[in-house]
Amino acid sequence: MSTTEIDTMTTTEPTAQTHTWRRPRYDVLESDDAFDVKVSLPGVQRGGVNISVDGDNLSITGTRTHSAIEGWRPLRRELPEGDYRLNLRLNVGVKEANIRAHVEDGILDLTLPKADVCKARKIKVN
Repeated sequence: MSTTEIDTMTTTEPTAQTHTWRRPRYDVLESDDAFDVKVSLPGVQRGGVNISVDGDNLSITGTRTHSAIEGWRPLRRELPEGDYRLNLRLNVGVKEANIRAHVEDGILDLTLPKADVCKARKIKVN
C-alpha cells in the first residue's frame, strides 16, 4: 500500500460526491403578456417543490421519496425516487410578485407575467 493510499484513507476531510438530478419533462407556452410553464413532477409533494426566479432565470427543484407502508416490504420499485431540477432562461424579465404556481395531478403549472418593459407595444404614427 502506498503512502498516498494511506493518506487518502485516513483523512477526515469530506470527500466530493456527485449529485444526480433528474430533469423533468416540461412545456413552455407564451402569450403577449405571460409565459405558462407546465412541469411533470409525479409524486413530488406540494411542499417538496422550490421555485425561484433570478432575473430571466427560472429554477425549479423538487424531491420525490418512496413512502413506506407499515407491514409491507417492496418487491419491485420502478417509480423514480430522487431530486428533480429544471433551469430555464426565459430571455425576458417577469413580474416576480405576480407569479402564480399550482400543482394538480403531478403537474406544476406556473404563470409568469412578463415585465412591462418586455411587452410588445404598437406605436401609433401621427
